[in-house]
Amino acid sequence: MDIALRYGAPGDANLYGFKICNVPILLCAAPAYLDANGTPQHPHDLPSHNGLFYQLHDVTHDVWTFCGDGRDYKIKMTGNRASNDGDLVRRWCVAGRGVAVKSCLDVSADLIAGRVVSLMPEFRHPATELWLIFPSRQSITPATRLLRDTLRRKTRGVLQRLIDLGVVQEGVVA
Repeated sequence: MDIALRYGAPGDANLYGFKICNVPILLCAAPAYLDANGTPQHPHDLPSHNGLFYQLHDVTHDVWTFCGDGRDYKIKMTGNRASNDGDLVRRWCVAGRGVAVKSCLDVSADLIAGRVVSLMPEFRHPATELWLIFPSRQSITPATRLLRDTLRRKTRGVLQRLIDLGVVQEGVVA
């Protein structure tokens, strides 16, 4: 690996990186799914919906956490689809197969186009960070610094568009 773009700060002390931005995480679904299955209004409504899960290292992320109305919620979901491919989970969501917890960056084009909508915005899922990761300090060159700056500028533009549309709250990305 020469360079990687990943969610979450590097946990390995042997890796180096630059934080690109904070990334809100959204609960989302396609309008067609919501028309057929109803729109959840509260985290307690979620178990009656089909969850679309991201799976990493054989761990299916089927417990979703939210905070809102002064409380924290951990919801154990059920669903008929799980993948280690985050874009496949996004495509299932767009196709109306269920509800998904996704990075707003991953679904930004779908949100802007109306292919998916953000659900229960008053109940926030914990945000994450986007990092540009390098295997060594020697890998950090002027060209990779330029890439870092470009990624920061591009993600800031996408996040601002989502803020302007009211999909994301400004304080979450700061």
